[in-house]
Amino acid sequence: MTAHRAHRDERGAILLTVLFSMITLLAVAALVIDLGAIRVNRAVSQTVADAAATAGALESEGVDGQLGCETALDYLEINLPTAGTFTGADCLTMPTTCDPATPAVSTTAAAGDWVATITYPVRDDSPLLQPSTIGDPSQSLHADDGVSCDRLGVSIQSMHRHIFGRILGATSQNSTIHAVARAFTPEGADFALNLLVLERYDCNAMSASGGGASNGGILVDAVFNPDTGELDPGYIAVDSDATGSCGGNGVIDVNGSNGFIRADGRDGCTGQTGSHTGAGGLTVGEGCGQIQLLAPGTPGCNYPACTSGGTVAPDPRTRTERITRAPVDHRYNCKASYPFPAAWSIDPCPATPDPFVDNLVAAYGGAGAPAGFTTWTSAGYPCNLNTPTVVPAGNWFIDCNTFRVQDIVVFTGGDIVVDGNVTINASSALITNADNVGAFPFNPATDSSVLFMRDGRISKAGQGGIVWHQTMVYLSATSDIKMTGGAGQVTWTGVVSGDFEDLALWAESTADIDLAGSSGLDLEGVFFAPWATIGYQGSGSQVQVAAQFISRRLAVGGNGILVVRPSFDRAVLFPFDPQSQLIR
Repeated sequence: MTAHRAHRDERGAILLTVLFSMITLLAVAALVIDLGAIRVNRAVSQTVADAAATAGALESEGVDGQLGCETALDYLEINLPTAGTFTGADCLTMPTTCDPATPAVSTTAAAGDWVATITYPVRDDSPLLQPSTIGDPSQSLHADDGVSCDRLGVSIQSMHRHIFGRILGATSQNSTIHAVARAFTPEGADFALNLLVLERYDCNAMSASGGGASNGGILVDAVFNPDTGELDPGYIAVDSDATGSCGGNGVIDVNGSNGFIRADGRDGCTGQTGSHTGAGGLTVGEGCGQIQLLAPGTPGCNYPACTSGGTVAPDPRTRTERITRAPVDHRYNCKASYPFPAAWSIDPCPATPDPFVDNLVAAYGGAGAPAGFTTWTSAGYPCNLNTPTVVPAGNWFIDCNTFRVQDIVVFTGGDIVVDGNVTINASSALITNADNVGAFPFNPATDSSVLFMRDGRISKAGQGGIVWHQTMVYLSATSDIKMTGGAGQVTWTGVVSGDFEDLALWAESTADIDLAGSSGLDLEGVFFAPWATIGYQGSGSQVQVAAQFISRRLAVGGNGILVVRPSFDRAVLFPFDPQSQLIR
């Protein structure tokens, strides 16, 4: 072999080596690029599956798989890149009620290179409860995983079409991940909501005005929760979505530079304006509570959610759904259905029907004296009482067109049914359920009493007094209450036991209910007027009440400050909004 030929063969071998090396490098590069793309696909799929499962579980609220499925599907379509519309899924196959025996149901949809499967409920033996990350060990169930009905799962299979891998004969590769989330309600989640305004559509549902040099408005204080030993933030909620009449006013409207609406809460929040000592001796942060509105314009005090010439603190936040009157109805008038107008419908009571209010109306709402009642005039009492009168304990039917109180009148126990007006003149007082022992305004005689207004108005002059001890007042659709200010004593507390425990007022009337801003205003319990406006007219002083107000509208005027701080154990407790949590 010549030297020239040997050199030529050597060059050929080098070329072959370089060629094979380049092919190998190309294959490795193709593999790296395609594997990187697969990892990106998996990461995107995981992020989207996490969001879809979390949203779906939240909407299901541990019961409704159909709603959870529809929500998860919406999230998939919105968030998966280039996916488009998913087809093939049938969320109607999902259960709308759930218990431990409910079998898992899955439905699958496809869009482009993505295939998604939604599963509800996720039972304890489901492979979805094992991690989907490559190389992760198995994971055992934990108490924080909830029960099967709490859980909704989403799995996503993505197909990656190889760009360079085709050199090696691989055209595509599938990758599958999954996520599981659970719905839950936080522990200690029941809270004593201070104010709930039920108007569903119109603005000016909650208003406050302060004129002159003094402030005037409404303040909801933090509530001491004995179950947790902590303060629950003061809470205002308004159900209106602002789709009705607004006329330039917001759902919350504060008029006058000195007017305000404020919710206080736990000390230390961002934007806190001050502090004071609250219930339980704990420090309350001013402006640290919650104001939540359904109307657009939040967060912040923006139209149509909020308009203000004064102060609204903190900034209103967005609610996703109405609270409604249901918790009150379910407690005091539990029924399988409610005959409200369609726009005001509420969910059926989940417990065994026990319609306490309906039963009361059936017993007391007819004509004449109810069974077991003594008729007022038949017992020799006049309709105009101008001398001190102590009424023996028992059930009384007041058959006067106008029952005029012109001195101190004390009912010493029992229920009262009125079929006309009640007028309380200056320097007089109407006292119910009192023991008449010791000094005015006496002590309660019994745990509960009912003042049932079939018809007519209860009106109180400025210097007149009302002392309704542990008395539930029922106002028919044709009844109302009008109080004026002044120095007259106003003490009104709800009953403390029985079917109407904690309830002070149940009103079916649409007429305004006016409360006096007198310095002696003492209210305790639940004041429920779902079709009416509760109005408070202040007179330059701060008055704190242990009341919980639930009404269609709420209006505070004048220069007085109404401080609302219900007692946790003397209120209707409302559940916090359900939450969801990713568990796999």
